[in-house]
Amino acid sequence: MRKILLLASIVAFFASCSSKPKFELEVNITNNDSLINKQFVIAQKIDGKVVYSDTVKIKKKNFVLRIPKQGNTLLTTRVLESRVSDVIMAVDGEQSQLIIDGNKTYISGTPINDDLQAFYNGNDSVTSLIAQLSQEYKDDPALLRQKRNLIYKENTDRIIAFIKKNVDNPVGEYYFLTNYIMFPDARKEEMHSFASKKLKKELRLE
Repeated sequence: MRKILLLASIVAFFASCSSKPKFELEVNITNNDSLINKQFVIAQKIDGKVVYSDTVKIKKKNFVLRIPKQGNTLLTTRVLESRVSDVIMAVDGEQSQLIIDGNKTYISGTPINDDLQAFYNGNDSVTSLIAQLSQEYKDDPALLRQKRNLIYKENTDRIIAFIKKNVDNPVGEYYFLTNYIMFPDARKEEMHSFASKKLKKELRLE
């Protein structure tokens, strides 16, 4: 009788786990056959703490992972022993897509992740522009410094605007905390004006 009750409780446990809401992450790989048999790692985080993680072997170029929904959280993805860029995205809504094209990654599927991909595209554009200017003005250091400073200022404006728009979700909180320490005091004061109570407490601003 005890064995029957134990078996029933185990079945009930797994049934309850399978019935919980799931977030679907569809992964599509193109132009990179080397990723087959590599390990794909995900870690779901709340306030920087891992609440769920999983590792799967990549057996085909298109697959779907079903991740427990625990509110609006952050998900980090990584392909071990590869040159594929690590990704931070939001577990928000019902599903999102991760596209791996060569070694580059792209996310989409929810308003937050679409906005986050646009932010990543902006980061890439700034990196490319700085590299281009470094070549064009390598013989004029003063002018190069002037142009770089203008780009850095515009880029800081872009980053702060993105953070302000998303300050009440985990994406905005993450980028607030990772960028705040790098900004000059004047820009930190600007960020104080829209920081949530949670962020102010974490940064000991009140």
